[in-house]
Amino acid sequence: MKILFVHTFDYYEPIGIMTLSSFLKQHGHNCELLDLKFEKDYISSVKKIKPDILAFSITTNNWKRYQQVNLEIKKEYRVFSIFGGAHCTFFPDFINEAGVDAICRGEGEFALLELADSLEKGKEINNISNLWIKKGEQIFKNDVRNLIEDLDILPFPDRELVNKYNHYKKRSRVRTIASRGCPYQCTYCSNHSYKSFYCDKGKFFRQRSPENVIDEVKLLKEIYRPRNIEFHDDIFILNKNWTGKFLSLYIEEKINIPFEINVRADLVTPDIVSSLKKAGCYSVQFGVESGNEILRNTVLKRNISEEELINISRLLSKHKIKSNTYNLLGIPGETIENAFETVMLNSKIKPTYAMNTIYQPYPATELAEYAKTKGFYSGEISNFDKTYLYGKSVIVSRDIKRIERLHYLFSFGVKMPFLSAFIKVLINIPFNKLYQAMYFIYRAYIVIFIFKRLSLKEFFIREHF
Repeated sequence: MKILFVHTFDYYEPIGIMTLSSFLKQHGHNCELLDLKFEKDYISSVKKIKPDILAFSITTNNWKRYQQVNLEIKKEYRVFSIFGGAHCTFFPDFINEAGVDAICRGEGEFALLELADSLEKGKEINNISNLWIKKGEQIFKNDVRNLIEDLDILPFPDRELVNKYNHYKKRSRVRTIASRGCPYQCTYCSNHSYKSFYCDKGKFFRQRSPENVIDEVKLLKEIYRPRNIEFHDDIFILNKNWTGKFLSLYIEEKINIPFEINVRADLVTPDIVSSLKKAGCYSVQFGVESGNEILRNTVLKRNISEEELINISRLLSKHKIKSNTYNLLGIPGETIENAFETVMLNSKIKPTYAMNTIYQPYPATELAEYAKTKGFYSGEISNFDKTYLYGKSVIVSRDIKRIERLHYLFSFGVKMPFLSAFIKVLINIPFNKLYQAMYFIYRAYIVIFIFKRLSLKEFFIREHF
């Protein structure tokens, strides 16, 4: 069978799709990628490729556009369409949308393989675990299978899938992931709902073996010679023994490629930071989210103290490792004063870069339910903006317009706290285009010249999707 994955370039490789592709190829199927960013006439491209299955991975921010693309393709080409991703997992009624033949809930490797095998052999597809199948007016709703506990059985992500496009092939930085799942209960994240969804279906947090990850890194080094590597795990250092073994191997095998990871502030110790530095870690990202303790630890359930956040920054600075904080603005119940508390806390932490995003009440998260219950959010998912970096909030509050403007000026307030009084004046003036331009230029400078995550050319490929 020929499976065509439909995606849109967003600077980094789609690791989930690439893993599905490598797994399907391992079992004899043919996979290709259609990137809407680089296709002038994607319907003609589909006709040329002649897929048997059209596969989309969607989020609540982009489902409408991908559904439209699917309908446009199916007007010209007859094909079986399946949608997966977080939106389908938590909004399975998406199966009722026009042009949708099936959805996948949860992990897709074995479900998509069984679907491809069955269609190829003319077998019945109504009872495939993880899938909801639509046939006419009837919908077959199947339970989920157990989680894949041994991640080492999966082949490495399929880099050749994306390399048909030069913008992927010539990238200066590569991304991979060493684990699945997260044990924490942050209310804005879907992990806690995903964990409930997979109740009694196996161990939720899983890691590839250190040796398996190192083997992939060695292959990446040999073929792509990247400038740096990002390990995109939610929390890379969750298992202390695993982390120690991995870092030792990274040194022993002489990988010598700078890398970047995500951590939780309360898990970081002097020994871990020292080991990270020796192995070549050049940047660490961690969540602050809110400078207000009640919002951070009661509403968001981060359970991290201000002292722990400042301490991690000191440790990283001591070892000359760059730091990047994550922050949320527009949290339900947040005032403009609370938002400036986040600016001030980041000023104390002194990260290399303080990134902030507009909060989105993603479906099936505890915080989204809280927002609806308290009247901060209508619950209408069609109102979601397609991006949390340049978009608008769907949260209802008296301060939300000023908070949206602060989003663009946030990093300037962190780096230059003496500007706070001036910024408090600016956010009352609707010069949004100017503020957005300032944000974009500064972010470009940080990404290209400080963290060296992308080249100048890679960064300025603007999305049109």
